[in-house]
Amino acid sequence: MKNFLLTFSLILFSCSNSTYNCGEIDSKYEQNGEYYLVLILSDATGDEAGRIYGDARVEKETYLSKNIGEEHCIEE
Repeated sequence: MKNFLLTFSLILFSCSNSTYNCGEIDSKYEQNGEYYLVLILSDATGDEAGRIYGDARVEKETYLSKNIGEEHCIEE
């Protein structure tokens, strides 16, 4: 039981520092054999200037399984 609690605690604390950015997939592209999703990370509201985009390099399987308009999260 002690081993279980220790393992659980280590996993919990090691994962707590992860930060995720999520966004809507705006487009997808392939470049030099690498696969990318273009994400809308922030949409303009009120006085903001406009959308903030980010490109996320992903594995081929993820690229093929995701569709434009779906949400995708990346770990920082």
